[in-house]
Amino acid sequence: MRRLMKPTWVVTTLGLLLASASAFADDRTAEKILKELDEVKVPDVDRTKVKDRAYVQEYIAKRQEVSKKRGALIQELYKIAPNNEKLATLLPERWMSSDPAQDQGKALLAEIDEVLAHSKNEKLVIEGNFVKAQLKLYLSSDPKVDMSPVEAFLKLAPKDPRAPSLLYAASQRLTDESAKKAIEERILNDFPNSSIVDSIKGSRRQRESVGKPFELEFTDAVKGSTVSINGLKGKVVVVDFWATWCGPCVAEMPKMKEIYGKYHDKGVEFIGVSLDQPKEQGGLDALKKYVKENEIAWPQYYQGNGWSSEFSKKWGINSIPSMFVVDAEGKLFSVEARGKLETMIPELLAKKSAAAPAGG
Repeated sequence: MRRLMKPTWVVTTLGLLLASASAFADDRTAEKILKELDEVKVPDVDRTKVKDRAYVQEYIAKRQEVSKKRGALIQELYKIAPNNEKLATLLPERWMSSDPAQDQGKALLAEIDEVLAHSKNEKLVIEGNFVKAQLKLYLSSDPKVDMSPVEAFLKLAPKDPRAPSLLYAASQRLTDESAKKAIEERILNDFPNSSIVDSIKGSRRQRESVGKPFELEFTDAVKGSTVSINGLKGKVVVVDFWATWCGPCVAEMPKMKEIYGKYHDKGVEFIGVSLDQPKEQGGLDALKKYVKENEIAWPQYYQGNGWSSEFSKKWGINSIPSMFVVDAEGKLFSVEARGKLETMIPELLAKKSAAAPAGG
């Protein structure tokens, strides 16, 4: 699960905005359409049921249906009253709730371009360029990345708080490290107070720390004992950044338990670094309950502040599960260990055995 902003595309039916006049009733007015839009609302989430798969699937279906209805009404409003001020927020809503996959993405871009070519609403032009830039990044398969839509948005809204996130998203698509670094420097210089700055510094710390001593000391949230990497020297250590509310984290836990059971007695330790919510919001209780009910044997570092937790934040953790591996010498071996443990662990154990003195 990712923290960073990304397009929340939800499936709906696309059609070109400038549809034929016969698609809409002649007696429809902007007032009538806006009234209907007010009546078609996205359903609230019952957070007590978010772990109920059937409920979640039902909720998603309802949300998609609402998005489809609202999208059609917004399209109709644009046809009837293209200069209505409320379209500055309504059209971006339609675009962001549309499915950009394959040919539908091209239709969506055409729709946005059509609006941008005719609109004189400054806010709508800015929002349209923002969605267009996001969409182009989403659809791009070119590792060089076309920065022109991003630059067009930045020219219109250079101080927009979404600008650094958009630039960072572009940098993440690049395979050219020098080009990626150039965008990161731009963000650091032009948007020093953005939360993205922490992500950049954390990502750089990850890249620069491989092969260097890894420091971590904490009190196990379950047993109350002190755990440190220094105290685990001689063992290969897997550091798992996770949370009980994270679906993929929970889905991977049985496999984690299997790997732990296979290698623990051979000199491997796991550490869980929890990004669960603050204690007053039930995060610590949720962690302890999950660990007990699922018989998680390894120690847990409860940071206590969700995504804002200091340790994970400084390490640039913006998606979970995320896994590091520390070698037997206490040095960071990998910051991209998810899905690779069954290869890395035997490799590091073999390295440890080869380095051991003969007879010892």
